[in-house]
Amino acid sequence: MKKTLIAALLAGLGLSGCASGDSGALLGAGLTALQGFTLSKSQLQAEASLSAKQMDEENRLAPAGNAYSQRLTRLTRGLTSIDGTPLNFQVYLADEINAFAMPDGTVRVYSGLMDVMKDDELMAVIGHEIGHIKFDHSLNQYKNAYLTSAARQAAAAAGGTVGALAASQYGDIGTKFLSAQFSQKDELESDAYGVEVLCQLKMDPYAAMRAQQVLMKHAGSGGGLFSSHPSTAKRIELARDAAANSSCR
Repeated sequence: MKKTLIAALLAGLGLSGCASGDSGALLGAGLTALQGFTLSKSQLQAEASLSAKQMDEENRLAPAGNAYSQRLTRLTRGLTSIDGTPLNFQVYLADEINAFAMPDGTVRVYSGLMDVMKDDELMAVIGHEIGHIKFDHSLNQYKNAYLTSAARQAAAAAGGTVGALAASQYGDIGTKFLSAQFSQKDELESDAYGVEVLCQLKMDPYAAMRAQQVLMKHAGSGGGLFSSHPSTAKRIELARDAAANSSCR
């Protein structure tokens, strides 16, 4: 389906070798979409870093001396990288109950999430997000967001507004990345990894189950982890099973 989309961008929109005017803008958008299929992991991580930078500019980051930042630094001490990808942790000062990890190792935790979770529960969620990096779930989601942004860029070019969209491209990609919902398989795989992170930190593995229960309790708030990482009774049960069979035991 996505290959068909690219064909539409390159051929259906009537693109040619001419690189002037709107045709040049459309060609660039089409090539951006095509690039989504050919980018290496390291290149996609570099693109994700640009999105993370834009998102950091659009959100209120907790300063280093802030209590939220100090708590996060204390809890994540020793979690420096995952399979060669450096991890960097910061807090967004916002009431939203949310956290996310991008394929470049960016991990952002909202203060709203920190307010409703104990330390071990919070680390279960953070470990889960790191799992999305480890298993390339975040990489695949970012790639999909990249392609979607390229398609919109092409549409905007046809309307004569490609310049404005190009300027906001990375913020747009980041927004799409955050709103994408992971597959059930991806979620369960990352849930299990979150349990293993708790074991590595010598924390209670059953905190992963309790974290899911906290999320279900606050699900009425909507948005954030509730829309992109929906908690279910099945996930709670499987988190309990993962804890029972974890390396902690």
